[in-house]
Amino acid sequence: MSGKYSIQLASRMSGVGIHTIRAWEKRYDAVTPNRSENGRREYNDQDIEKLTFLNELCTLGHSIGKIAHLQVVELKKLLRKLGKKSDSAAKHSSIKGINGNVVNIENSLRNLILALENYKLDIISHEINKLKIVLSSKQFALEIIGPLLNKVGHLVDKKEFSISQEHALSAILKFHIGHTLFKKPLSKSIKPYKILICAPEGDYHEFGILQCALLCNHYGFQFYYLGPNLPSSSLADTVASLEINIIIIGSTVIPEGRDTFYLNNYFNSVIKVMGKDSQLLIGGGGHLSSLSLKKSQNVKALNSILELDQFISKL
Repeated sequence: MSGKYSIQLASRMSGVGIHTIRAWEKRYDAVTPNRSENGRREYNDQDIEKLTFLNELCTLGHSIGKIAHLQVVELKKLLRKLGKKSDSAAKHSSIKGINGNVVNIENSLRNLILALENYKLDIISHEINKLKIVLSSKQFALEIIGPLLNKVGHLVDKKEFSISQEHALSAILKFHIGHTLFKKPLSKSIKPYKILICAPEGDYHEFGILQCALLCNHYGFQFYYLGPNLPSSSLADTVASLEINIIIIGSTVIPEGRDTFYLNNYFNSVIKVMGKDSQLLIGGGGHLSSLSLKKSQNVKALNSILELDQFISKL
């Protein structure tokens, strides 16, 4: 048996409320946690797994009184009958988070989509909060935020989800990402880099640069997140004032009413105030049409968030 978790952490990891866990223990012997020297409950990984499965089955309509006595293997069989994939597939989609916690990404994403389908915004927020606790900032960005937004965007395009559902999810994600990034005062990194993250004026797409910020947080860089729709003059002033080493610009689209030269002018205004050893990283769908920009050793185009991850992980 591995892991020793308080009832508070067990609740966050399993999605079951603290009072509900206590009730399930007392009335149904669903789990029997060990006790620490001071008498506090200590849950192990097997307890968390069982509570998670019980929670899923209850959400799908099962009565806790009829399933609480079942072993984990029997709970898995019930879930498979309801569409849960085989153990091998589940293991393939599972990753180890911080402190060795195992998270089934496929199940988590499926539950979030199901909750959004039914406008269960409280459940979405609870699940996202649980994931941000047990996953690293990098895992949260790459394994949850990216795939979830891609899936929801696809469902909106197919008109299976509405714009309001997409906006509701976006608001919840922004809250939890912000909490992850700024829950502690900004501290100086031992690494000799200052990173600035933004999107150009007229570009309001934010999740790409939020993922960038989470990666910087994961690798322990000192970073400044200035958000979307940043005028070039403001960006240039900030770069000069803070002596920024690396500028990450998420250029998702060419702003409405502008041509590609607008972006080139935007990038060039930043290059003029950059130090000779500074680096400009441009990600997203914005194109580098200027030959001089393409040839510059100080400018690098990134085709995906994974490329950014590979780049900054080597700094």
